[in-house]
Amino acid sequence: MDGYLTATRSREMTPAQARPHHLRFVLMLVMTMSPFALSGSSYMLEFVRGLGVSYDPPATSGVRDILLDLYSFITDQLREKVRRLQSRYRGLPFFHLITDLWTERHGSGSYGSLVLRCIDPDNSAVAELHLGVAPFTGRHDSATIEAWAQRFLQRYGVRHEDVSSSTSDSGANVKKALTNLWPRWVPCAAHTMHLAVKASLGATGATGAAARRGHGGPSSVRATRGSRGNQATADLLSRGRKIANHFHKSPASVEKLNSVPFPGDDAPRKMVTETPGRWGSTYQSLVRFFTLMPRLIGFWDLDDLTAAQQERQLGRWDWEAVRHLIGVLQPAYEAGIAVQSSSATVADAFGLVCRLRRTIQLGVFPCPKAFDKPQAVGHEAIFDFLKADKGRTNVMELDGRLYKHENLSTTTARGSGGLREEAVAVVEILREELDRRFFHTSDDTKNWLSNDAVLAATLLTPGGAAMLSKAASRVGQDDPTGRARSAVMDTASHLALVEPTMPIQDQQLQMERNLCRTTLLGWDSDDADDAQVVTPLEAVERELDCFLATYVSADDAVSFWGSRSSEFPVLHLVALSLLGASGSSAASERDFSVAGLVLRKDRSRLLPEHVEMHCLVRFNTHLLPADLSSIPALSHGARLSTRSDMSAISVDTSAGGGSQGFSSDSGGDSVFDGSDSE
Repeated sequence: MDGYLTATRSREMTPAQARPHHLRFVLMLVMTMSPFALSGSSYMLEFVRGLGVSYDPPATSGVRDILLDLYSFITDQLREKVRRLQSRYRGLPFFHLITDLWTERHGSGSYGSLVLRCIDPDNSAVAELHLGVAPFTGRHDSATIEAWAQRFLQRYGVRHEDVSSSTSDSGANVKKALTNLWPRWVPCAAHTMHLAVKASLGATGATGAAARRGHGGPSSVRATRGSRGNQATADLLSRGRKIANHFHKSPASVEKLNSVPFPGDDAPRKMVTETPGRWGSTYQSLVRFFTLMPRLIGFWDLDDLTAAQQERQLGRWDWEAVRHLIGVLQPAYEAGIAVQSSSATVADAFGLVCRLRRTIQLGVFPCPKAFDKPQAVGHEAIFDFLKADKGRTNVMELDGRLYKHENLSTTTARGSGGLREEAVAVVEILREELDRRFFHTSDDTKNWLSNDAVLAATLLTPGGAAMLSKAASRVGQDDPTGRARSAVMDTASHLALVEPTMPIQDQQLQMERNLCRTTLLGWDSDDADDAQVVTPLEAVERELDCFLATYVSADDAVSFWGSRSSEFPVLHLVALSLLGASGSSAASERDFSVAGLVLRKDRSRLLPEHVEMHCLVRFNTHLLPADLSSIPALSHGARLSTRSDMSAISVDTSAGGGSQGFSSDSGGDSVFDGSDSE
């Protein structure tokens, strides 16, 4: 191949002329996650020269320098944005921190993610400041995490008093660190739902193999304390995993499966393998099983199957259990997906939790019927069917396909149109797990009705006070609106006094003119000479009373407050500072997904500082100017100083015991809260 390469490096462009092209080239490497060595590849040089331009990509050392220039520029832009938000919020704590820890898959390095979330008062929209994925050195204990988080925030000019609340999974080390720094800590709702669903699907007591032999066995290491277990569902899911893994590893079986005729749905598809740490993967795997059921049945009827292919079959009763499990798991899956939205507030997350609990308590679930083929396949076909059907048929959408469904109850006896015992057990355990993890009566960290960040944001949502009262009534707890009001006023107490603006001065002059026109006293005035000076805290209290008495419902809380700054001149700023809280740590999980793609197997030796620069640039390309030539080139001394500042975030390993390999990564099966570990 090298014999066909004729291009050589040229120096026809001056450094100033080549600079914008270098910046674009490095951005291309970052966004496509390409290795630095691509810049010096002979094939890349041949490609560029073939375009008929005199440009040569930078050398590998030049790529590192330009990446550092981009990193430094974006860092300055983030600092400037932090300073602007600090001035707009007038002393209020308004940042809401999302964080998590992660250990790279193809090495032993550890990283941490920090995302700052808030409502930008200038456009009344949720803003996420991704501070990147930075190396984490030392033990994964609470003291080290505290020091790491504080140093990371200081780099971007974030003060301790700027942070209102924090969100993470329920890992004991991160939870303790965050609650020590900021008492208002919100557990990730998506992760908590995932743990509740896992507990409802898993087996406790005897292991699956021991249960099939009819003997007792050792306790399952994944057993959840206090759970009754669901061995039948665990066995069914275990068989389903074996079938999915067989097709995942056997291209020959996949080819045979796709060759089975399926009129109306003939597109080739693969099985979805279940991943224990991936939220909702069990439901997605069951849905794909159900949508491929006719093909799987036809596959097992083929004459030329091997013994391994023949033994992995599901019977009629197994398919019925799959249908029923889809029906009872769908509400939790939908709530888990919705709560991960980057624009959802913690009040929205609380509403989803309440809706999920209400749905599970009803005990009637729409389950897909057994079928020959779906009613419609694909986006356009679904709309055409719904338009022609006009609501006459009860249908539900699964995996881009419409199926007829039937409502089944947990209380109906088996054989009389009720749910199978596997699905009934899932519902019963899920009810207990949701109450234990979201509405715990003796542990405030597991009770969202005792969480000040949740209560304050929900109270400032139109109709939120009624929702708090109704939710507390349904779970048998006291009305938390009083505590929610105190949490709002506690936040408002940080509001700083500012010099009156011109409109406020004009209003004061108008009031003085009105006083000059009359000698009448106010009906509630005791002293005509006493000047009524209203403090910001008193203004917030008055406006809060007016809001609670006036507004009971609205579509979107953030848009509501953004459009009523004139009606509530002080309270609207307090409301926006509280509504930025997140009910999910999905932002950090998305950061780690990118970091995992950057640190793939063939790039496992990438330096941690380059991983950090990669991630920060990729997350914040929207902060770059349209004219890349305006990005300054750092001097040699400035580059050394910037690299030194990056390494300064490292936290020395503290003396003492403890396992250095412990991680709070929510993607693994070893994430338990305190009671789980017992």
